[in-house]
Amino acid sequence: MSIKLDLRLRILNIPTVMPKCIEEYTLPKGGDFPVYGVCISEDKYVVYDLLMLEKDPDKKIKKLEEELYEIIMVKESITEELNKIKDAKLRYIAERQLMGYGVIEPFFLDPDIINMHILADKPIQVIHRLYGPLESNITLSEEEVKELAMRLASTAGKPLSEATPLASFIEPRFEARVTVVYISDITMRRGIIVDVRKPPENPWTILKLIHLKTLNFEEAAFLWLMVKYKVPIIIVGEIMTGKTTLASALLSLVPPKSRVMTIEDAPEFRLPVTYWTRTTIRDFGEYKISVFDLVKTSVRLSLDYIIIGEIRGEEAREWANAILLGHGAVTTFHAESPEAALLRLLSPPISVDPQVIRLLNIFVKTNAFDRPQGRIYRHEIYVHENGRVIPLFMYNSDADSIMMNPDFKNPLRELVFIDRIARAHSISREALEEEYKAMIEVLVELYNEYVKLDPNLDNPSYKELPIILYNRLQKKFLLKQLIPTA
Repeated sequence: MSIKLDLRLRILNIPTVMPKCIEEYTLPKGGDFPVYGVCISEDKYVVYDLLMLEKDPDKKIKKLEEELYEIIMVKESITEELNKIKDAKLRYIAERQLMGYGVIEPFFLDPDIINMHILADKPIQVIHRLYGPLESNITLSEEEVKELAMRLASTAGKPLSEATPLASFIEPRFEARVTVVYISDITMRRGIIVDVRKPPENPWTILKLIHLKTLNFEEAAFLWLMVKYKVPIIIVGEIMTGKTTLASALLSLVPPKSRVMTIEDAPEFRLPVTYWTRTTIRDFGEYKISVFDLVKTSVRLSLDYIIIGEIRGEEAREWANAILLGHGAVTTFHAESPEAALLRLLSPPISVDPQVIRLLNIFVKTNAFDRPQGRIYRHEIYVHENGRVIPLFMYNSDADSIMMNPDFKNPLRELVFIDRIARAHSISREALEEEYKAMIEVLVELYNEYVKLDPNLDNPSYKELPIILYNRLQKKFLLKQLIPTA
């Protein structure tokens, strides 16, 4: 990685006028050594160096700059010399400028920042998992954005220049997906764009989504039942509406001993199962490997579930073949509605066989709405059968709640495709209905237990939840069978 020999340290100062904060915290979250303070207002994300709260910070910074001059110009090992700096906060500031990503490091360290959009001479915009799009207090010059782009590309071994101005790659340190449009003739030499999409360190569980009112208990239990019995689920929605977040939450409902393969452009999923194979595409070099190649290979493996981060093209046909072979499947698809998704799946260049389309029975439509208190997510379930798309769980904006379609009295007895589940797993509709009710009870009980321990519902952890859910379900379902209800 090339290092720019700029001896003036870029410091994140405390704003002269701090906005009214609706949440404040330090970074890294939960760490023993916080280095940043964060204030989130209705539309701002303000971050500053905690060093600036100490006595005479400017003197400390000036002295450090003098030390850095000697380190860079005289010493052979920069890393060894930086380790000799006694003040930990000063040492961190020097390291982030010389070997890290400068003043955008806090965005990487904040587990709730999922996207940053960087343009020269404009405040960096970030997307927060709870508060949606926010304007930060950090602005980079064109030279700083150019240096950042080159540094990010070099860590991933990607060429970036006026001759090769388009780059998309995985940054290895944080496993973030980076897309760069470098300054060149295609931008009329007027700018450079750096967009970073960051996978969450701790994916939200199904209980967290219930807590946020993204799903209700009945809706979550229905999706759990579908995942357990390997009914294909397609999550549709527009960009940044929570498709990947929902897919991750659903993957925590996969039976713990299942064999699962995930196929992604960038590594975003974190699966809490033992027999998980993670794959990503290789889109550079002589031997490229596409999503299509990986899906084609996956159907030859003895897998229970094949999970694709997003289907866009010809890989949809192979994914559909996997469904015919009995694999469980979850994927996301960029479309404004289930109807639009079906139309694209049937049309060239994707052209999925209409007979296979009949097996795509469950669609989840993700919705995001910006409110004064932050961004909210409300997801709806649609059923596709007999050539029609019917809403099953719908969002009522007046009541701000998810409700079952009143046309359904008992979906597990009324939906036609449930017969296919019953036959495939040698189970009656009545038993499925009882299991569904047990799933609702388990989710309600666990939610009530854990919200008392952690009001934010960050526990139980994503890794622990599947075992807890299935152990509870087994006990609950067996009890229901031993003591039948009247």
